[in-house]
Order: sequence, then C-alpha cells, then structure tokens
Amino acid sequence: MIATNAEPILKARLKGMRPEHMVAISMVGPLGLDNPTVFAKPEVKYDWRWVRGLDVCLYLEDSQDWPGIAKDIALQHPQHFSLWNHAEAWGATIYLIPQPSDLGKPVRYWKWELDFTPWLDFQNKDFAECRRYERNEWGFPYAVDC
Repeated sequence: MIATNAEPILKARLKGMRPEHMVAISMVGPLGLDNPTVFAKPEVKYDWRWVRGLDVCLYLEDSQDWPGIAKDIALQHPQHFSLWNHAEAWGATIYLIPQPSDLGKPVRYWKWELDFTPWLDFQNKDFAECRRYERNEWGFPYAVDC
C-alpha cells in the first residue's frame, strides 16, 4: 500500500523522473504548499520505496505516533530527510545510523536506528516563512523564497 497522493510520484519515478522540489509527507492534513504532498496515517504500514533519493519532509504533531513511520521512510534512503513539527514550528534533520554494537558486523546484519539534528532557530524561522535552501555549483547551501 502506498500513501494517498503518492501514486503520481511513483508513476513518474518508474519513468525515470523525480519531483523538482521537496516532497511533503503530511500526517496533519492539507498544508497549502505548492510542493508535492502525500498524506499518511501513523497506524498504516506503507511501501515507501518510492522516496529513495528524494528530498522529503515529514509533517507531524507531537501527539502522533510518528517514530515508526519515520524509520520506515528512513530505511528507504531518501537523499535528505527532515521532520517538521507543524504545531510547534520546529524541525530536525533525520539520519539513519547503525547501533554501536553492530559496527563490527556485516552491514546486512545491522539494526538501524534514527538520529536527529535539531534545526537552529534561523532554520526553523526560514522553513516556517517558506524559505528553502538550494545549492550553488560548489555545493554551498543558500536560502531562497518559495
């Protein structure tokens, strides 16, 4: 099962295309964004393989059981994965890391866990004001208005 609104993205991916901008995965309902938006429920198990290599952001609220869905998405290796607490206006970058006890084992035996880097105040403000980051030809990020 794929999340609501993910089918057009999946069909485009099968043709070798990808969304130009970040894909919003909303657990809070409509967001009013121009970005492709997919709707998910935390209690449903989805197939997230279509997110591989994409820039995605999971929109959530603290009251929701979101860690399971976040780990399922992270296991598919999106290019960049963030979360945004919609009610409290703060974000974080999500990383998939091995458990320390797995480091001496072959990768296929690793048990992955999530790690988070909270955004700085200016990053939260930029995101809330609909500023996004792009990279120049040397890879340096800069903020632009949406």
